[in-house]
Amino acid sequence: MARVNLRAAFMSGLSSTVTAQQVFTDRVNEVAAFNRSVEGLSRTLDGADVSPVVDRAQGRRNVLTLYGVGGIGKTTLSHELERQLLAGAAAEGRDDVVTVRVDLSEDGARDLEGLLLRLRSGLGQLGSRWPAFDLALASYWARAHPGEALQDFLDASPALRRASRSIGLGEQIAETVREVDPAGLGGLTGLAHRAALATYRAVRDRVREGRLLADCELFAELIEADADYETLSYFPYLLAWDLDRISHRSRSDRRPTVCVFLDTFEVLNGGADRTVERLVQRCVYLMPNVLFVITGRNRIDWADSGAGGELDFTGPECWPNLHFSNDTVEPRQHLVGYLSDSDADSYLSEALTRDGEPVMPVEVRRRIIAGGQGLPLYLDLSVSHFVALLARGGQPSAADFGGTFTAVATRSIRDLPREERDLVRTAALTDRVGADLLRAGQPNVSDGSVARFLRRPFLTHDDAYALPYALHAALRHAIREADRSLPDGWSDRDRSEVAVRLLAWLGDRLGSSADRVTTAQVLESGLKLSAEHGVFADWMARATQRLVEAGQWSELGAGLPAERVGTPEYRAVLAAVRGVRLRRTGHAAEAVGLLDGVGQGLPQGSPTAQLVQIHLAHALRNHGDYTKAAEIYRALVGGEFDAVARYWLCDYDYLNGRFRTALGSLRDQRSRGPEDEGERLRLIGHIWRVNARFDEARAAYAEAIDLARHEGLAAAEAKALANLAQTACWSGEVDAVADAATRARDLLDLVPNPVELVKIRSAEAVAYAVAGDAGAAVEAVGGTRRLADGIGYRGGHNLADVAQILIGVLGGDHDGVRSTRAELDARTRRSGGNTYWVPIVTSWIEGVPQATEHDPRVEWIDGAAVSLGRWAEVATRR
Repeated sequence: MARVNLRAAFMSGLSSTVTAQQVFTDRVNEVAAFNRSVEGLSRTLDGADVSPVVDRAQGRRNVLTLYGVGGIGKTTLSHELERQLLAGAAAEGRDDVVTVRVDLSEDGARDLEGLLLRLRSGLGQLGSRWPAFDLALASYWARAHPGEALQDFLDASPALRRASRSIGLGEQIAETVREVDPAGLGGLTGLAHRAALATYRAVRDRVREGRLLADCELFAELIEADADYETLSYFPYLLAWDLDRISHRSRSDRRPTVCVFLDTFEVLNGGADRTVERLVQRCVYLMPNVLFVITGRNRIDWADSGAGGELDFTGPECWPNLHFSNDTVEPRQHLVGYLSDSDADSYLSEALTRDGEPVMPVEVRRRIIAGGQGLPLYLDLSVSHFVALLARGGQPSAADFGGTFTAVATRSIRDLPREERDLVRTAALTDRVGADLLRAGQPNVSDGSVARFLRRPFLTHDDAYALPYALHAALRHAIREADRSLPDGWSDRDRSEVAVRLLAWLGDRLGSSADRVTTAQVLESGLKLSAEHGVFADWMARATQRLVEAGQWSELGAGLPAERVGTPEYRAVLAAVRGVRLRRTGHAAEAVGLLDGVGQGLPQGSPTAQLVQIHLAHALRNHGDYTKAAEIYRALVGGEFDAVARYWLCDYDYLNGRFRTALGSLRDQRSRGPEDEGERLRLIGHIWRVNARFDEARAAYAEAIDLARHEGLAAAEAKALANLAQTACWSGEVDAVADAATRARDLLDLVPNPVELVKIRSAEAVAYAVAGDAGAAVEAVGGTRRLADGIGYRGGHNLADVAQILIGVLGGDHDGVRSTRAELDARTRRSGGNTYWVPIVTSWIEGVPQATEHDPRVEWIDGAAVSLGRWAEVATRR
């Protein structure tokens, strides 16, 4: 099912513990709204004639939004609601109430794969069987991550590791797969891409035969769709469907209660790019039997009629409870207000007590209340300041308190020893810290000071993360502002110098063996530092390229400002990522336009400048301008991406008929790994093939196939098999071509690559022509052109022209073949590549002597007469 149809189908159809406890005990309205929301969703589901999971046209009533300014206590409120829900369930002896918590500001939290697996881990507490989601995930994983173990991915992220291990997620999914394909667990364990293929094909074939989850609407479409994030974003529907089945099987009268807490939502709906929000919104819409509790600074606009275009599901029909006119029906949107004076006084009275009596005098409490105006974070900091004054033996007075939030933050810094003041300034520079990162930022601070600082109450802690400590975002901003007025405050230069040290530590943490999850998280932290403090480190350009080469480009830089902030290098990295995104989604011309002027202002020859240039060259090549691309590759030789540039220059020599030059360079090149070596072997095979030395070409491709199979590189093996078909076709070996084509297409089910499908179809056309089946050959030529047009692959028409000319020569259509040859000549000259095909087809039409006179000259391996003589024999074999 095509991507657009898939989208249409789903859019239609049927602080301290005391502080937290005291403050939010008093938030009666918010707690009551949450309780009513849980009950209201249950009533909605029970009263529906058709489950909203199945009837996707029903308006959604599963979102409770709590929004308000920074520091108002939304995160603590969210935690308290979760605590109360679970405590209540435990008191009732219920084991069917589960929660999932995601802080969207955390590194990697907005990655769709990780988000869905965290949801699945939470739901796994209700039982181990989630067949629709687990089988679809196994099929997706086999194709999207051939050779990569799912368990390795689950273990790479601290938060996901903790969630998945608590319920044995990997084994739960594996058990579901065993029931369908006992021998095909490679799709999860990553032992071999062939086992992964077996998993996918076993699921797909049973679906096609109607023997697997036939009652789950759109399950088949999701299995057949491309294994990409667009498809994955609809998988929450399968989780919701499985949850519905559990509800129907429940022996009790109560359906399971599932709440998902999405915190710091402003990182998604607070910027211009709403790509990630769109994917998360799909998740919320497609799981109407789950209550989503969203906390953030902004009201969500999903029910507004003006939100269409950026998001899929918008308007009051989709979200009747979220419209601004609804002020009664839960769940709905709530502005989290400041604490009342009486609530604030209750908090201050009970935060610090001696013999049951308040330690804070009433006049101090009044001064704090007047200054804080009910802001919980302000009260927290004031309590900390009171404790610090007591610890120094003083008697706090009202004059020591009050003032603006920045003034309170200033006092908080002053209360700290000098070393800890530098540590809090360091912590305010970035979103998460740990002991090692703090030591890197302040190498002269003692370990004891670091340990004492990390015990301060204004730091939150979550050991699920490699950097487990964080300052509240509002406090981070206030500290940076407050620091400017302190006698020993940092200058902008001081902050930049510390940010540079933090960046260096993050880069060192990566090393050469870091997995892609760690690389992505560290890079995101580095880019945030770069955006906020105008610093940059070359490792970020290298890490970006590493993730792009691994195919992890879709979420890079999401939510980060791309213009008018940071250094030119920072903006260039984000532009390079956007260029990759455009190129990989079929918009090569737009990628060229974006990247063409990005390098201005960058240090010449810097890794970032070279990153931009390498992707500009790739975009130009995809757009069919081989000549300009080669100029850029040539300039990059000897630089950061030397190996990549040299390879593509060899490819350029090959495309322009400089076969001996290309072959000599390829033999001298050293590969960076099995992927590089496979590309080198395939290009050597191309050179032998277009010189009509088919045995040598077969040998090169066979070596590439063996290497790819041994290393578990399904995409590389599919390419080499397609090339093998392109070689066997010239001998008219229909069976050999069919065998290679079938094996390649099987692998392309795992790792879709439409360019290779064009090549396979053109090889079938040639094989039919040489074998004398003109009708099948003509049909295959038409199929080649349709496939090429469908993906904008201009080179596909060159292959179709060659096959069409061969059909005409063998059938005696002399006028037709000359007309097609003229089109082929004009097209290859315009693109600056593949011009060698013209003398090859000329050897069929007019003979070898005329073919050798072709200009531009071709550097044939064995000389023009010998090489073209072999090609001429192709047209005489029938």
